[in-house]
Amino acid sequence: MKLTLRAVIFYLMFILGLVVLVTGLILYVWPKGPHSGRIDFFGLRKDDWRDLHMQTSILLTFTLIIHLLENRNCVKTYVKTTLGGSA
Repeated sequence: MKLTLRAVIFYLMFILGLVVLVTGLILYVWPKGPHSGRIDFFGLRKDDWRDLHMQTSILLTFTLIIHLLENRNCVKTYVKTTLGGSA
């Protein structure tokens, strides 16, 4: 089985997207207050979860840009056919 660049980008975006989603949900439901940063959840504190969320979000953004560049002809065609633009 040959793993192409498109497949690697797809799976990387999928995994990073799941990590961003889960860390975002964890941070959303995390208790607020002056002592909330001392709580451990799966061995990580609030700052660790925030750092993980930010780093994976940045990696996901770069992967998305690579994905769009790799598929720019498809994107141009899609824009041209759906919006009637001259892409």
